[in-house]
Amino acid sequence: MSFALLKHALATRAHHVSPFLVLGDPNPETSVALAVAAVKAGATMLELGIPFSDPCADGPAIQKAILRARASGVSTDGAFEVMAAIRTKCPETPFNLLVYGNLVHARGYERFARDAVAAGASSLLVPDIPLEESTGLAGVCRAAKLGIVQMVAPSTPPARIAQLDAAADAFLYVTGHQGITGADSKRGGAGTESPVARVRAHAKKPICLGFGLKSADGVREAFASGASIAVVGSHLARVIEAAASRGREEIVSSFENALRPLLGAAE
Repeated sequence: MSFALLKHALATRAHHVSPFLVLGDPNPETSVALAVAAVKAGATMLELGIPFSDPCADGPAIQKAILRARASGVSTDGAFEVMAAIRTKCPETPFNLLVYGNLVHARGYERFARDAVAAGASSLLVPDIPLEESTGLAGVCRAAKLGIVQMVAPSTPPARIAQLDAAADAFLYVTGHQGITGADSKRGGAGTESPVARVRAHAKKPICLGFGLKSADGVREAFASGASIAVVGSHLARVIEAAASRGREEIVSSFENALRPLLGAAE
């Protein structure tokens, strides 16, 4: 059912701004409140991350969000509980679940996919399991009706893009720059081909752009270049961090104020 939500969303709406939230940041109750606030404000998709001690693709802002979640006692089981609570309150919103490979391996492919779907995940992105090692997980996910997302870097050659496109059944996640989340995307000077346009020339699946998006102009640029989904994570994590000592209402209010201009860029 959850993968069907994603396919319907991609088929019926051209552009989606997807806030990224670490499940349990800064604590389970506020994490649920933030996700619900995002959907009420107009987010048509959410990317949700399970906290992990060695997040190789994430920069300082997301690392701090992970530490806050872990400090509040959120494990993989706890992250699934938070996601299930969000699913109860947001029954029509697709959730893309980001998780690192060690957590999937530790739980076992079948159990992980089953638990993810039960908690409400629509699709799964595991950035540190390469294509050549992902066949077993992909088969289990497809059997569980959990969509597979593949990641494409700015340096990925055309033939590899086509392979990743064929292996994905949800969408392709294109990183806006080479490196970690949260850094400014360096797309070059005038006339330089955007990462999305470059991937679009060799792929058929919908494209999601992430890493470095933090403004309405950046989101509009992502959509203009051919992206269907724009993920904003580190920028919002910094907002949560800045408000973390001021209580749940202040955290949610600050988050909503930062998110609304980004959502407006999808209209």
